[in-house]
Amino acid sequence: MRRKKFVAGALGACALVMGVAPAASGYVGEQLPDTARQPAGAAYRGGDAASATLKDAKGNEVGSAWFTTDSRAHAVWVEVYLTGHFPPGFHGMHVHEKGNCTVGDPTNPFTAAGGHLMPMDHHTGLPIGQLPPVQVRSNGRGYIKFVLDTFTLDQLFGPAGTAIIVHSKPDNFANIPADRYSVRGDPNAPVPDEKTTATGDAGSRFACGVITRDQN
Repeated sequence: MRRKKFVAGALGACALVMGVAPAASGYVGEQLPDTARQPAGAAYRGGDAASATLKDAKGNEVGSAWFTTDSRAHAVWVEVYLTGHFPPGFHGMHVHEKGNCTVGDPTNPFTAAGGHLMPMDHHTGLPIGQLPPVQVRSNGRGYIKFVLDTFTLDQLFGPAGTAIIVHSKPDNFANIPADRYSVRGDPNAPVPDEKTTATGDAGSRFACGVITRDQN
């Protein structure tokens, strides 16, 4: 994963969100913002919409996600609201390549969703399923709203479908964690291993939701 490219894209997304929807970007209250209570797509009419209900490995509903095409900007708005049960802090978040949230092994749940969404014809840069991390407050709740142009809604509905997964830890975007650094400039310093490159060391899959297209 290439950190610089992702950070630049994320900052651009944040800037656009702050410019268009300051109330949502500044959300610190206990209740879900009015914009997120509206049906998916209500704020950005003219495009398709999709949504997902996030559940943890015990089957508890722990959040919701909305995906809305903004036909004016040729982009997709994404909103995620976590309703509780999450540890405070940042949590990695991705769209995965299969619409299957079967729990399977409860110690390693949701592996049926496969890896991060990365179409065969997308050969460079981050997987298109890479999303910004969501921050959870001390009460276990979190909310994030952003816009991106790395995928279209149609790409979420291939033969296998897709799912959104929230992980138990932050995503380091393939940077090596601080406790694995050696002396700076050391040619023998460790590089991101396969796990770091594939997952960003974001930990286990805490919650999963199959993405479904909303009916207009």
